[in-house]
Amino acid sequence: MFKERHFKSYSGLLYDKTGISISPSKREMFHMKIQKLMRRHSVECYDEYFDLITNINDTKHVQDFINTITTNTTEFFRENAHFEYLKDNIEEFLKSNPRIMQNNEIRLWCAASSSGQEPATIAMVLKECLDPRISIKILATDISSKVLKIAMKGSYTDGECEGISKYYLMKYFKKTHNGYQLKHTILKSISYRYFNLMQDFNFKSNFDIIFCRNVMIYFDRDVQETLINKFYENIVNEGLLFIGHSESLINKMHSYKYLGPSIYKKLI
Repeated sequence: MFKERHFKSYSGLLYDKTGISISPSKREMFHMKIQKLMRRHSVECYDEYFDLITNINDTKHVQDFINTITTNTTEFFRENAHFEYLKDNIEEFLKSNPRIMQNNEIRLWCAASSSGQEPATIAMVLKECLDPRISIKILATDISSKVLKIAMKGSYTDGECEGISKYYLMKYFKKTHNGYQLKHTILKSISYRYFNLMQDFNFKSNFDIIFCRNVMIYFDRDVQETLINKFYENIVNEGLLFIGHSESLINKMHSYKYLGPSIYKKLI
């Protein structure tokens, strides 16, 4: 039986590793995912499986736990108002950040890239509105090694590409027998890396824009506040932070300027 102590142990482990909070209302779904993992590894006892995934000499099991428990909902052009904002305000943004034009390089971080639709969308949108001489460099990270492997391939089914206009499909994808393959011009703009948002940020250079959308809804207020301020320290002055439409910085201590729904600017 999945007892209260089991729920507290497993949810506590997830929180410690990822910052994700599992509410009691999600207990049954959480339980079902743990049962799925136990069947996969032929383990029948909850205590035995907990010992397995907390074995410091065997990190593959805790990563498998994280891969299975974490949610990876995504799609191309999701919450499209953000991409429309980028297109409509790109000239003003470039004027505020002259380094981009001087170095012919724009740096972005997609901090929860899932299976790659979001960073690919960002790359396509910027290809459309930036001078082709500007190199687009997108760091796309996720805590799930499983979805990163999918993202790196850049291959998507017909269903996954339903929300993409014919213009973008023709220009940035190649048709395959069961879907579409992103062209090299987009894939070369994106570097995929495993990254846990709870770890230290040790980036060599700050980012012009950070996307962290629909991630903080899984964190409690303390983790959210810590995270947005870590982002602040890693964005250039006049740089942008995009969060999910269902997320907000209201009632959190921060120094961003509010630009619009779920769009913020760093100002020193």
